Amino acid sequence: MIGYYIVKLFSKLMCVSPKWFRNLVAKLLGGIACLAVPKWRMEIAVDNIMECLGVDKARAEEIADGSLRRFGRMTVEVMRFPLLTPKTINDVVKVEGLEYLEAAYQEGKGVIMATGHYGNWELLGATVALHGYPMLSIARKQNNGHMDKFINEYRQMVGQKVAYNHGERDLLSISRMLKEKHLLGILYDQDTNYGGVEIDLFGKKSKIPVGAAALSRIYGSPILPIFMHNNDDGTCTAKIHPPLYTPKTKNKEEDFHTVTKQLVTVLEHEIISDPYMWFWVHDRWKDKRRRFGGNKK
Repeated sequence: MIGYYIVKLFSKLMCVSPKWFRNLVAKLLGGIACLAVPKWRMEIAVDNIMECLGVDKARAEEIADGSLRRFGRMTVEVMRFPLLTPKTINDVVKVEGLEYLEAAYQEGKGVIMATGHYGNWELLGATVALHGYPMLSIARKQNNGHMDKFINEYRQMVGQKVAYNHGERDLLSISRMLKEKHLLGILYDQDTNYGGVEIDLFGKKSKIPVGAAALSRIYGSPILPIFMHNNDDGTCTAKIHPPLYTPKTKNKEEDFHTVTKQLVTVLEHEIISDPYMWFWVHDRWKDKRRRFGGNKK
């Protein structure tokens, strides 16, 4: 429990500190992230980048390093959630494509916000909620119960509701949110081992979750791909893409494949445009852990 209060104290410090100090802390935390990640994880990241982006090893190592270091900035941004309000959010996050969200919400069928482990996805959910949209975020329960309590408390602080991605009650919460015409946030870029469709991601066979496609098909809800980018001046930009809809034919599996393929294409374009933003150290294709020694302690 003491860890929870230490993080809360750290959050208060980040809320009152000047920008130069926050930048220093973010840089320090980013360096710690690079040191803390096992060597085999970094090898996975470098190999993934070389295969997906077609760059040489030196460039791949640069991207992998930058991808990890951004977690320092991401951490500091989350620690400053107590300062975020509907009035201050525009000073922190610029939104491109807000008209797509406004039009989708007016359809009255709920909206599925589809994103990935890209940029500051926590700040992304906060941004949507603070623009006045009722937002439910689907989250994975953290292994550390005190940290799970902390992050969910901060998600709720900025207007989000939270449901875990397993369990009957959580599925009911998801269905209820869409029935009530609210917004649902879904991460779709990792293999969850709980079903999906096989679609090439950067030319490699991948299992892609079909949650967004399935819910869109059931409720007719528009799917809005949305991704967060870092700006050099310390702000961020949330980029909202035009809506996608799951068709409803007699071939349900083909319907899922159609819209999920479109989502994968958007994801690929976002990663190519700013590769530092993606979470490369994850063994996304389940093909490198054994090769790089991840089975060892």
